[in-house]
Amino acid sequence: MASRATRILVIGKRADILERSVAALNKQGHSAVGTLSASPDTEFHAGDFDLITIGGGVDAATRARLHARFKEQNKDVMVLDVYAPIAGQQIARALRRSSVEGELGSAFSVTEANDTFVARATIERACALRLDIYSYPGGALEPEVARIADTSVAQGTHEFRIEKQLARDGFMAVLTLNGEEHHLHRLQ
Repeated sequence: MASRATRILVIGKRADILERSVAALNKQGHSAVGTLSASPDTEFHAGDFDLITIGGGVDAATRARLHARFKEQNKDVMVLDVYAPIAGQQIARALRRSSVEGELGSAFSVTEANDTFVARATIERACALRLDIYSYPGGALEPEVARIADTSVAQGTHEFRIEKQLARDGFMAVLTLNGEEHHLHRLQ
């Protein structure tokens, strides 16, 4: 698919990140366009793209609407949630595959429970698991990364505790499986 999946729509919230992302993809030989539009599903048609990426700054309701609308327009388009610090890895992996459904993990969530937050991951087969919390203290442009877990796990559901303040100050929880499959949960 990597040779065919060259038409990419990049949807984001920050112009500087969007410009860098589109330029990097075009430099790699893809035909990428970017938009900061609040309604890219009305300005672009999913039939014109092989891959559509939705940046981490896009809120959950808009993200869900875009996923549904783009799949309605083109059931074969890959729609991928990305997060700027790891977006290059996420896109490269998606282009190597025929779908963006997780192979190793099928569910990832973070919920509040009493005096802590709990990250839950459903693992489909044994793998290496890393859980990081990305935050931007004081409005920093580059994220700080707090490692929560770095371990080998078996198939099944696994839980990891996250300090309440770390979760509340965090922006994105990133679950990485075998160093290449990424699952995201926006904390804010």
